[in-house]
Amino acid sequence: TADLNFEKLNFELFFETDEFWDSYNVFSGGRFFEYKDNKILFTVGYSNVSGAAQNLNSLLGKIISIDKQTKEHNIISMGHRNPQGLSYIKDSNIIINTEHGPKGGDEININFQKTNEIPNFGWDISSYGTTYSGDDIYKKSHIKYGFIEPFKYYVPSIGISQLVYMPNEFNTDNKKYLYVTSLRAGSIYVIQINENFSKIIDEDRIYFQQRIRDIEYDEGNDLFFLLFENTPSIGVLKLSNE
Repeated sequence: TADLNFEKLNFELFFETDEFWDSYNVFSGGRFFEYKDNKILFTVGYSNVSGAAQNLNSLLGKIISIDKQTKEHNIISMGHRNPQGLSYIKDSNIIINTEHGPKGGDEININFQKTNEIPNFGWDISSYGTTYSGDDIYKKSHIKYGFIEPFKYYVPSIGISQLVYMPNEFNTDNKKYLYVTSLRAGSIYVIQINENFSKIIDEDRIYFQQRIRDIEYDEGNDLFFLLFENTPSIGVLKLSNE
């Protein structure tokens, strides 16, 4: 980390672990989000290490919290493959994440944080996808094997990336929405949800024909900022109900 300035950034070590892997892969997660109690959330992919996501002695395949002052960390949830998107809804104390499945099975997961138990989202035992060779080796059901079912899953995969939660007060129709970006599908998926985050009411899709890596919402100007990979460029989006 470094103090932000326009002259020179002096970075200092913020957090490290003695866990490592000896080959490059694309299953590393890496999303940060502001959490509660002076902590941040950090997603860690399973890094193609079989069984790591189900091992509490490993940080791979986990979402963790890190105390910004003490640097102490805790496992918040486990059983993740490659969590690309992350949001914490302070008013409801809910964590929502998106993650890439294997071949198919991209997921939106919700952690309601109702108990002290670490929620387990099933990877690499349960998935609605298959291997890239097409082998159907994963358990389709999550709940049958003691895991949490995804709030939403996509078959085929959409290349799911970041999401933004839009509460009632920022929508002219007074409804709750998730705006979920995608790489492979080149779209934003607009998902209307009910009050207690238990049900999808309606879905829509905004097409861009661009791989969308990231999305942020500017409340003050009522604008979405999108990070496009194909061009590459930054897009500015303003929604209208007209």
